[in-house]
Amino acid sequence: MRESSLPPVFAQYASVVQYVQKVGHSKWTSTCPACLGSVHPDGELPNRCVWFYDDKPLGYCFQCGKTFWPDKAPDWTPPTAEELAGWQREREAEQEARLRSTQKALDNLRGTELWVQYNNMMSERERQWWRSRGIPDSFQNVWGFGWCHDRNAASIPLFGPDYELRNIKYRLADTSKGKYRYHLAGLPAPLFLADPDMLLTNHIIAIEGELKAATSYIVLDDSNACIVGLPGLSPSQSIIDTLAQADRVTLILDPDSDTPGTDGWSQAGRLVQRIGRHKCKLLVPPCKIDDGLLASQANKWDVRRLLSQTVYM
Repeated sequence: MRESSLPPVFAQYASVVQYVQKVGHSKWTSTCPACLGSVHPDGELPNRCVWFYDDKPLGYCFQCGKTFWPDKAPDWTPPTAEELAGWQREREAEQEARLRSTQKALDNLRGTELWVQYNNMMSERERQWWRSRGIPDSFQNVWGFGWCHDRNAASIPLFGPDYELRNIKYRLADTSKGKYRYHLAGLPAPLFLADPDMLLTNHIIAIEGELKAATSYIVLDDSNACIVGLPGLSPSQSIIDTLAQADRVTLILDPDSDTPGTDGWSQAGRLVQRIGRHKCKLLVPPCKIDDGLLASQANKWDVRRLLSQTVYM
């Protein structure tokens, strides 16, 4: 879908949203002025904020729940509390209907244990691909990593603390049209939990990317380390809430994530702010952490030295 522009009535938000798409006669989507957003792992443009241009123009973010209206637009009056409540109920009903449909599909996926089939069907060539990423056969089996031949992609099942499948993420071999896809679209992107049995309340080491987190967990070789993989730099509010309840959070992000944007904020800075500056320490290495660990044939002491370089923002 081609990018568009917000209607003039929303001019005050034009400079703080990205990836605007016209999706109906009087409906647009974009990133959110408040909680931002980024391109989805399947390559689709972000659409968490929806803009309605009708008799009562409004913007609404399905991620953070904030409402935006053009209070500086001419000939426009804010909706009454009754109108706004009704409109909000309609949006919530739409969201609930979508989630019910997706939840049913997720229940079916859990029943098929598709990730087990992907793991069992791997050839020596595909297992070697995982080994080259620092994932030996034993961990391939423990985590249920596999290969989907229909998609020509590595498969990464994502489980919650209850060991229930939350989704399957695919890492495509042909990255010309994007690198990642989810088996079920429409669900919030979940964390990768290196150890789903571990409580997420003490010290969490959150690493950008599931495979980077997996490789780091193996090299660190510490069963007491609580390592999780972030699906990106703009995770869902539920992930932020999970991280915020921990006593400490160490963030290890990709290079350039700490580069300030035009507004003076970096993506790393926004993420730290959302979780809580008082409990976050940050590390942005010069290269992606898994590439660095593998290239240098690092051991657990190297990872510990790396973790000692984290700083408060």
